[in-house]
Amino acid sequence: MTSADRLELASEFPAATADQWRALVGGVLRKSGIETDDVEAVLASATYDGFDLKPLYTAEDTASPAGFPGLPPFVRGGTPDGRVLGGWDVRQRHADPDPARTRQAILADLENGATSVWLVAGTAGLPVDAIGDVLADVYLDLAPVTLDAGDQTAAAATALLAAHADKGVQASEIRGNLGADPIGLRARTGTATDLDGAVALARDTARRHPRLRALVADGLPYHDAGASDGQELGYAVATGVAYLRALTDAGLDVDTAAGLLEFRLAATVDQFATIAKFRAARRLWARVTEVCGAATRSAPQHAVTSSTMMTRRDPWVNMLRTTVACFAAGVGGADAVTVQPFDAAIGLPDGFARRIARNTQSILVEESKVAGVLDPAGGSWYLERHTDDLAHAAWAVFTGVERAGGIVAALDSGLVDERITATRDARTARLAEGAEAITGVTAFPNEHEKPLERPPAPPQPGGGLPRIRYAEPFEEAHR
Repeated sequence: MTSADRLELASEFPAATADQWRALVGGVLRKSGIETDDVEAVLASATYDGFDLKPLYTAEDTASPAGFPGLPPFVRGGTPDGRVLGGWDVRQRHADPDPARTRQAILADLENGATSVWLVAGTAGLPVDAIGDVLADVYLDLAPVTLDAGDQTAAAATALLAAHADKGVQASEIRGNLGADPIGLRARTGTATDLDGAVALARDTARRHPRLRALVADGLPYHDAGASDGQELGYAVATGVAYLRALTDAGLDVDTAAGLLEFRLAATVDQFATIAKFRAARRLWARVTEVCGAATRSAPQHAVTSSTMMTRRDPWVNMLRTTVACFAAGVGGADAVTVQPFDAAIGLPDGFARRIARNTQSILVEESKVAGVLDPAGGSWYLERHTDDLAHAAWAVFTGVERAGGIVAALDSGLVDERITATRDARTARLAEGAEAITGVTAFPNEHEKPLERPPAPPQPGGGLPRIRYAEPFEEAHR
C-alpha cells in the first residue's frame, strides 16, 4: 500500500490543536466561575503515589518504550501470545473450614468455568488433614491447586503432594503453587516466620517438581492495609528480591530461584490504575531479573479483586466493582484472576455468590473475548504514561526499602506501616469529605436495606498490618 492509498481518518475535518481544546475547556470553566490560564492544572487529579493524572494526553506525553509482548521489559505481556488462545486462568478461592461444603464448592466451580483452585488451609480455612479428601474427585492433572496455608504451609504441601501421588500424577507433571510466603505472613502477623523452612520447601520443589512453584510474593497484605498502587508494587517486588536472595544463598541458581516465584496483586474498581499496575509490575520485575542476571522471562501474576473496596451494605454493588476489577486485570495481562464473591465481606459466600463470581469471568473471557486481544491498552498515551509514572513511583518505594535493609527490616522497624498509614489516612479523609464516594454506602445508601446474613468466615491472621475495608466506618455510622 502506498502513502496515497492510506486511509486518513477524519481527513475531511480541520486538524484540532491543543490550544483550541484549552480555549474551549477554559470557556466551560468560566461558566462555572473558575478563571484560569492553566486548565490542565485545574483539572489534573493527584494520585496517592505523588504524580498527577492529566485531563488530556497527546503524543507529546512520552513514556519509556513498552517493547513487544513476550519480550523484555514485558510491559505488553509476559508471553508472545498472551492469553489469546485459552483466556486467563480462572482461579477461585476456597476458605470454608467444612470439608464437605468445600469439596462440593470446588467441584461446582471446576465444572462451571473455573480452571484452577486457590485453597486456603490451616487456621484460616480448611483443616490441613482434610486436603486429600476435599480433592479426591478433582482431576489434579487438569486443575492446578494453589495453597494458602500460612504457618502450616509445610504440612499442607505434604498433603497436597500426597493427593497428587494418590491419583498417579507424576512428580514432574504437578503444577500449581505451594503458596509459601513467610514474609507476607510476617506482614500480616507482625511476628517472625519460618523463612528457612520456605527455602527448604522451595529447594525440594525445584529438585522434584520442575513445573510446580513454591513461593508467592504477595502484595495483598499491603493493599489490604491501605497501600497505594506504587507501595503495593514496591513492597511486593522487595519481597520477591528477598526470596531470590534467600534461595540463591541456599545454593539455587538465580534462574531456578526466579522460576519458583509468583506475584499476587489486587485489582480494584479503578480500571485504568489496575491496568497500569499489572503492566508496571512486569516492567519492575524485568528490571530486577536483568540486574540479577536471570533469564529474560516474566513471573506469573495472580490478580485478586480487592477486599478494601467491598461493602457489607448494599453488597449487590460489589458485583459491579468486581466486574470492573476483573476486566482491568485481564486487560492488564494478569495470568490468573480471582473474583471474590459479592458477599465475601459478610461471611462465607453462598452458592449463588460463587456462581456470579465465576460467571463474571466466564462472560469476560468466553463471550466478551477480553483476553482475545494482546495488550489492548498498548499505545494509549494515557495508559502508557500512567504505567511509566507508576513504575517509577514503585521503584522509588522498592529502593527505599532496600536502603532500609530489605523488606523484613522495613516491616520490623515500622517503616512500612508508617508509609501505608499515611496513604490510608489520606484516602479515608477524602471519603469523609465526599471527594471520593462508595456507591451504596457514602453515596446513594438505602436506609431501609435489610442486611444480608452469611455464616462467619474463619478469622484471618492478625497482629501486624491491619486489614481494612474503606466502607466499614461509614457502614457503622448507618447502624
